[in-house]
Amino acid sequence: MDAKFFLNGLHGERAHVDTETVFDGMGWQQAGEKKGDFPHSVWELLFHMNYWQYFMLDILEGDMPDGANADAASWPPTAGPESEEEWEAAVVYFRNGLKAAEAEAEKDLNEQVAEGSEATRAECLQTIVLHNSYHAGQVAFARKIMGAWPPSAAGNDE
Repeated sequence: MDAKFFLNGLHGERAHVDTETVFDGMGWQQAGEKKGDFPHSVWELLFHMNYWQYFMLDILEGDMPDGANADAASWPPTAGPESEEEWEAAVVYFRNGLKAAEAEAEKDLNEQVAEGSEATRAECLQTIVLHNSYHAGQVAFARKIMGAWPPSAAGNDE
């Protein structure tokens, strides 16, 4: 595996919608809606993706985050963001995390990244790619059942 493998994976190249754009055109109020029997709102999925993306980025930076109660902490307390600003900040945070992961893909992929962990940079990046890919599919599905997929060219599906 090389940097290109992870760069393509971080964006779903040749596999699915670009993970960076899966939230495009989603209004903040709509992001908190749940439709049908689907268990999560788009906001919940974004929050969860951010949590684990940055958990892995911390490891890539040499820090071992406390994993106690991580499953519970990785889901937000509410189904939707409190404001448009909170929503937009979370999307920017996600995209910044992707950029940080891209930078990590340019480093030595075989390097052990955190003291106390046997994980290599490649293994951590693989976790980010797989986790984001899985949940990007859920985001697309959640948006589809609420009639907000594909994203509109105008940039706002509310």
